[in-house]
Amino acid sequence: MPSRSFELSVDLPVPGPEVLAFLLDLRRHVGLHALMVSAQPVGAGVDARGRPWTDWVVTDTLPLGPWRVPLRYPARLTAGDGEAWSAVRAALGTRLTVHWRVVDRPGGGSRLTEVTTVTAPRVTLGFAVGQARAAHEATFVRLPGVLAAQ
Repeated sequence: MPSRSFELSVDLPVPGPEVLAFLLDLRRHVGLHALMVSAQPVGAGVDARGRPWTDWVVTDTLPLGPWRVPLRYPARLTAGDGEAWSAVRAALGTRLTVHWRVVDRPGGGSRLTEVTTVTAPRVTLGFAVGQARAAHEATFVRLPGVLAAQ
């Protein structure tokens, strides 16, 4: 199945551990992420490498012409040393993998870099990448202000 990736980066006013804690709690993304309307944790554990993970059920609303269509899907977020991963299984065979890396900046704050890979059937790949990129770009624009206000 074909895939496409995109990368985003943003400087943030808080240290890396605070950024990761925020990213790993999808409930905090509701209202920040342009598509997400709900997120509920449904399980947790530790993988074979000793990294903690949390399973979520997420609901987005996708714009389709004048309508917004709800899309419910499972996601697993895994934490690492200064980084985290998200694996999403959306509708119609679409998969998103997101890798976040956070590095503290000299003088304070941190830099977040995200690489998102979308895998989908050829007929829906362009739409899926476009929706994911637009939503993630909007999130990155809002994220510094949200973290500064905490």
